[in-house]
Amino acid sequence: MLSLDQLLQESERIEPVPQVVHQLMDLADDPDVPVSEITELIFYEPVITANLLKLANSAAFGFKKKVDSVQDAVVMLGLKRVVELALLASVTKSFRAPQAGYVLSKGQLWKQSVSCALMASTAADTVDASIKHIVFTAALLKDIGVIVMDPYMHKAEAEIKQAMQTDHLDLVTAERRILGIDHAHLGGQIARNWHFSDALATTIQDHHLIDAPETVVTETAMVYLADCMCSLSGINGALFCSHYEHYDRMLKQLGLTETMVNRMMSDFYSQKDNIYGLLAIL
Repeated sequence: MLSLDQLLQESERIEPVPQVVHQLMDLADDPDVPVSEITELIFYEPVITANLLKLANSAAFGFKKKVDSVQDAVVMLGLKRVVELALLASVTKSFRAPQAGYVLSKGQLWKQSVSCALMASTAADTVDASIKHIVFTAALLKDIGVIVMDPYMHKAEAEIKQAMQTDHLDLVTAERRILGIDHAHLGGQIARNWHFSDALATTIQDHHLIDAPETVVTETAMVYLADCMCSLSGINGALFCSHYEHYDRMLKQLGLTETMVNRMMSDFYSQKDNIYGLLAIL
C-alpha cells in the first residue's frame, strides 16, 4: 500500500504553479485593480509573458491588431482570461507526458484537463460567475495526482482493471482498494502544498463525489458535472469515464437542465479546433 507522505514527497518533482499566478488569481477578484499592477507582475516572468503573447496572437482569438505587450493582452482579453492563460502556460509541461498506467497517450491528460476546465468555466457562467476562476483551476488540476501515481498504476494495471471489470468499481474505488489511496485525494493534498485555498483543494479531492453527501458545495458539483460532460463527449480516457450516479442530482442542485448541458457541450465542440490549436502553441 502506498503512503500519502511518500507520494507527496515524490510530487515535489512536479514544478508547482508559480507564485505570480497565485498573485494574479488574487488580483482577479478585485474589480478595481489597475492594469498597470497586472502588467508589472507579469513583466518580470519572461516565460509567462512569451506564452501569453503567443496565445493572444493565435488564430483562436482572431485579433486584427497584433498584441505586442502584456498591457495590450490584459486590455484586449480581460483580466480573468489572462489569469486562465497564465495558469495554462505554467502547468502545460507537467501534463503533456503519457501516463501509461492510466492508459493515456502523450498529451491526452492535458487535453482532458483543459477541456474539463473550459466546460466547468462555461457552467459557472450560467450558475455563478463569481466562482468561475476557482472551478476553472480546480477542473484543470483535478488529475494532478495521476502524474505522481502513474508508475504505481502501471505496476498494478492488471489488478486495477480486474477490480473495475469484475467488481464494477469506478477508478477511484479501485485505486483505494489496490493502492491504498486515490489520485483525487492525493491531488487535493498537492494543491494544499502548492498554497491553493482549502476550498479549491477540497474541490479537487472530492470531484468524483465518492462517499458524497446529499448536497455538495457548488464548486465541487460543477467540476463533477464538467467531468461527466467530458466523458459523455468522448474526451476522457477510458479509465476516467465517469460513473453517472450523481449526475441527475448535481444537475438539480445547480439548477441546470439536460438541454442546457447539451448546449454547453455543443458550444464547446463548435470551438474545439480553435481550443486544441491553442494547446499546440504552448
